[in-house]
Order: sequence, then C-alpha cells, then structure tokens
Amino acid sequence: MNQKRKVAIITGGSQGIGRAVAELLGATGAAVLINYVGDDAPAAETIKAIETRGGVAAAFNGDISKVANISRMFDKCEELFGSPDIFVANAGTGVPPKPLEEISEDDYYFTFDVNVKGTLFCLKEAKKRLNDGGRIVVTSSSSVKYPVDGLAVYIASKAALISLVEASVNELAQRGITINSVLPGLTETPMIQDHPEEFKKEVAAASPFKRLGQPEDVAEAIVFLTEERARWISGQHILANGGSKF
Repeated sequence: MNQKRKVAIITGGSQGIGRAVAELLGATGAAVLINYVGDDAPAAETIKAIETRGGVAAAFNGDISKVANISRMFDKCEELFGSPDIFVANAGTGVPPKPLEEISEDDYYFTFDVNVKGTLFCLKEAKKRLNDGGRIVVTSSSSVKYPVDGLAVYIASKAALISLVEASVNELAQRGITINSVLPGLTETPMIQDHPEEFKKEVAAASPFKRLGQPEDVAEAIVFLTEERARWISGQHILANGGSKF
C-alpha cells in the first residue's frame, strides 16, 4: 500500500519490531520519526536502511516514561515532517522471567512506567496531534491471552494496553482515528536477549511453526492496520504469534 505523503511516529523504533515497522513504512513512502532511548547507533542504522531504499526518516532520543519527552517528540515530528498520520506505540520493556516471590517494586516501576504510563500519555498526545483519519497501533503481547509463568508484571502491563485501546476507541473515532493492538508472541528482539535459552527453546518448540517470531512477522500486521484499507477496523486485538498457544 502506498503511504506517500503520510507521516509516522514509532516509539521503540530503532530495533526489533519497531525497526521492522519503520523500515516497512519507509518503504511505502511514509516519512518516519523513530523514537528510541540510549545508544544512537541502532537508530542511525535504521535511518540508513530506510534512506537506502529511498525513504525519509529521522530520530528522536527520549524516554517516553518521562512525559515531557512525549510532547517534544511530537514537536520534532511536526518541525521535520508535519503533523503525523500514524502513531505506533511500540516501545516496551520488561524483566527476565521470575516467580512472584522474587518480583520487586523496582521491577514493577521499570515495566509499568514505559509500557503503561508511557503509552497512556502518548495516546493523550496523539489524540490532539494526529491528523483526522489517522491510525494508532499499540504493541501488546500474546501472553495476555496465553499467560507464561514468570512474566506476571510484564503480562499485567500488556493487559493494561488492551484496556487503553478499548477505552480510547470512541474518543478517537470522533476525528476518524482508528486504534488497534497487535499481540506478538515471543519474538527475536533485543528485549529477550537476557531470557534463558531453555525458555526460548521451549516457546519455539510449542509453536506450530517450531520457531520464534521474527520482527518482520509482526511488523506486517502492524503496518496493515495503518493503511487506508484497514479504515473499518478499530478497537481490535490482532494475534501475531504464528498460532501458538504458549
């Protein structure tokens, strides 16, 4: 689908699923602003990959758990490309699997500050600043539907995103904006690099396709929901986990 003259913001867009979304949107003609935190190198590599294919992209380094960064991110987008048409709330974090008795208060805040607080205030800003008829896609997790032992805090944060999507549908529809979520299964991204190898192998073995998801697998579903042909889909939660029940 041609997205020429569209403008997109992608949080967590320098690596993993976010990078795959950024590259796909860039390839369709959208101007892409990548939000990231920390190391500049992955963001620079993503921008280079988009530009190599003829796309247009820029980056904004800012932690979305700090609310002031969110308005600055939208300001940067408007300054460079104009008002956004697409917002992909992809930034997320979590801690390695651990039983309930080992979960700390720090684990809770580390996870919820980005996954829930950050997404909530991104949606607040997106409601005001997306163009009419815009698209919002939120990255949740298939673990909301198929819980995995040891991920209680992460799953709770991703379940909250489901509720945020559903609570926002009517308000956003007043300006023709759709909002949906995509629920990936365990996907080969930097976020799972500290997960035990045995855990990852167990998840892969439980999949009908006998593998973990790849960022591109999930990105295709996200990008579809940003397109004009998805205009009648809102308030929905799309599993993108290869049919796994794990």
